[in-house]
Amino acid sequence: MPALVFISGSASIFLMYVFFDHPQFIVLSLAILGLIMLGAIWDRRYMLWYVVAFVLGPIILDIPGTYFGLWSFGTPDILGFPFWLPLFYGNLTISFLYFVRTYKATID
Repeated sequence: MPALVFISGSASIFLMYVFFDHPQFIVLSLAILGLIMLGAIWDRRYMLWYVVAFVLGPIILDIPGTYFGLWSFGTPDILGFPFWLPLFYGNLTISFLYFVRTYKATID
């Protein structure tokens, strides 16, 4: 199970870079990878973290950054950022948290 979560999180990063010109494919693949990770873990805490990262990632990082002109995205769909970005934040957050918790459990 840890390998599946790690591979899905890594695939999220890989797909974002490879298919940057095809945002519909990115949305579909990130949604599927997120469901795979959440299905493999099946824990309410991770689902809650996914939602928190999905909502707060763009609010804290992207909306202020694009508003103040600190950066811009090549495909600004919603409030200056791509519409697949919240899915990306959710996937990376649960992948990272699961990896850290699994690693911590092995060294304790």
